[in-house]
Amino acid sequence: MGNEIVYKLPHTEISGMQWLPKKTSDLKVLSLHGWLDNAASFANLSPHLSDFSHVALDFAGHGLSLHRPAGSFYHLWDYALDVVSILNQSKQSVWLIGHSMGGAVAMLVAAIAPDKIRGLIILDNMGPLTDSPENRVVTLQRAVNKMSKHRHGRETSYPTQEAMITARMEGFTSISNSASRLLVERGAKQNSDGVWAWRHDRKLTFPSPFRMDEASVETFIQEIKCPTLALVAKDGVYQNDQQLVEKRAAQFPWIKLKWLEGNHHFHLEPDTCFAVATEIQRFIDQN
Repeated sequence: MGNEIVYKLPHTEISGMQWLPKKTSDLKVLSLHGWLDNAASFANLSPHLSDFSHVALDFAGHGLSLHRPAGSFYHLWDYALDVVSILNQSKQSVWLIGHSMGGAVAMLVAAIAPDKIRGLIILDNMGPLTDSPENRVVTLQRAVNKMSKHRHGRETSYPTQEAMITARMEGFTSISNSASRLLVERGAKQNSDGVWAWRHDRKLTFPSPFRMDEASVETFIQEIKCPTLALVAKDGVYQNDQQLVEKRAAQFPWIKLKWLEGNHHFHLEPDTCFAVATEIQRFIDQN
């Protein structure tokens, strides 16, 4: 497993995992995980990228990073601020990898901080979730109502860590036991009474107060000038929406799109992570 790393920012602290190369390398990779995952999402991928200095972040509210203050939402642009703030601590540009929600954040960062990004790699993500403008009032109303009723405590608890691993295997997208175990070991905590609970902020499960429309997403995509690699899982979230993948891909100034075997966490699953790493390595070598 990687070493622990903490980034102290003016507005928060972000934790992560760091893997250092066997030989000194000028190539840096920064990885961003998906919703309710954590930095361990890249624990199986990183050994196959051993030529690089690799850092995987825990987004705010996830893993070992601090939660947002009470009353705060978790917006994609808040995550973008965190990532750009971390990138600003170094003069060196990075290869930016983003899985799922992390892919959406990575796309925003690549658009607004182009001098910091050498190349963009998105894993089973083709941009932020969207909605039409006419739904905005109801969307905000639902989110604010949920947030205004939020009280601390009453977190879901489990008798054992194994029970959490089983629960995570059957989550929003199904994953294997070994993949689930890596995420749970970083994303769980044992309380003083012996029961287990998630580390992540419960507010992360609340409905989003705002989603961009398609035109807004397209505007961001068209500002991504760096080489982009999009790897899409054949059994992932787009398996029944190839049309959206093709439409979004056509909006990029520079993109290589490839479908690979595996589920939504194909970069974490032991039987598919090597194929994902091979494509990433080839992309970086060629650019």
